Amino acid sequence: MSPERPRRGRGKRDAILDAAVELLLLNGYDGASMDAVAAHAGVSKTTVYAHFADKLELFKAVIRQGGESLSEQLHPLRHGEGPAGGSAEDRLVGVLTAASRAGAGVEAIAYFRVMIAEIHRRREIRDAFEQSQVDVPDVPEIISIIGDLLVDYATEHGFTIDRPEAHASMLLKMTSSGIQLDRLISDFDISPELLEAHVGYIVRVFVRGLRPIAGEPAPTLWKGYDYPWGPALS
Repeated sequence: MSPERPRRGRGKRDAILDAAVELLLLNGYDGASMDAVAAHAGVSKTTVYAHFADKLELFKAVIRQGGESLSEQLHPLRHGEGPAGGSAEDRLVGVLTAASRAGAGVEAIAYFRVMIAEIHRRREIRDAFEQSQVDVPDVPEIISIIGDLLVDYATEHGFTIDRPEAHASMLLKMTSSGIQLDRLISDFDISPELLEAHVGYIVRVFVRGLRPIAGEPAPTLWKGYDYPWGPALS
């Protein structure tokens, strides 16, 4: 047996998770065997099983890692350390750029690909997905942050906004979902500059559409619109 060589000089557990993410992206859940993960990570199969009892436990760890990555990127936004200067519109761009970057990360894309392929075929995958919604409550929090910024924008421009969090969920979908789709179906890798320009354009079109126009009724949302569809890790 060849000696163990954890990848990139990181700890063995991190190397295993990195390898699992890459193989999930390349081959899906069925193709990410424990043997393949061990070989790709440069460790023995025994080492993989020392950290993860089976492939499902390894997959759950990948989900948690994606959630932790999202939490790390959103932490400054939740605790007031994000883009504080400038207008509410500028701060919206900063928050949504960070959220879109997190949702289009490698771990998140691997997670979405497996969800799409497996969630209706495997009960254990569906259960892992549902548990991740309990363990990773960041999306409701980020929607609340966006909703507060939309209220700030409305205040700056002298109007009120109906159901700001419902509008926030719509704006989050508009900024992040297209990028995620491109990442899911191709090798597209968006640059930081293009990502910010993309988000900035959508935000500026969106918020201007909220402003009341003389002689026209204010835009309203259908009463059932909240956060009604799509995977929650956005």
